Amino acid sequence: MPFACEVFGPGATTSAPGSPRVIVSSEQTVLLSLLRPEVGLALWLRELPSGWTRALAPLLEATPFRVTAEGSPDEAWDASVAALPAPAPPDLLADGLRLARLFAALARTDRVRLRLEAIGGDACRKFHVDAGGLRLLVTYAGPGTQWTLGDPARAGTAIQQAPAGAVLALRGRARPGAHVVHRSPPLSTLPEARRRRLLLCLDEPEER
Repeated sequence: MPFACEVFGPGATTSAPGSPRVIVSSEQTVLLSLLRPEVGLALWLRELPSGWTRALAPLLEATPFRVTAEGSPDEAWDASVAALPAPAPPDLLADGLRLARLFAALARTDRVRLRLEAIGGDACRKFHVDAGGLRLLVTYAGPGTQWTLGDPARAGTAIQQAPAGAVLALRGRARPGAHVVHRSPPLSTLPEARRRRLLLCLDEPEER
């Protein structure tokens, strides 16, 4: 059954538009909530297809790698797939293109910047807000992106983590409104067999 919940920053109330909010739902339409200035993060929870981990094995074995492209959603995705060091499963091919098109519609742009990478170590471990506009992240394999509404420097602050397959949409500083700090999950503390991630990142193109 679909569900939705709203999370507020410390001390926030429903009448405090300046406080960052996180909207979580099992419905794709939750991503539209990021267009509200008080929402800094929208999380679409979804399940990956069965057998997904096994199908991604050839790509994960090629860790580390990074492919990037910019263009229309179709152009950027096709260019990225062509540069992959190993074959991608059909489910990934279909999902990446779908998300690129969805992100372009959300950001109201006809061009996207796309990054697909396999990570085998720590990257962006510090909590931060992106400098750009809207960003979409999905971790296809491995630990997902972490975020918090508290002070990350304070002991005991609750750290949330997106599950694999979930789609995370974030507001960067170039978009006015509320912002939520996030980071790539630290991998060096995990057993070696769990230190690999496959991540798709979509950004608004830089102004020319």
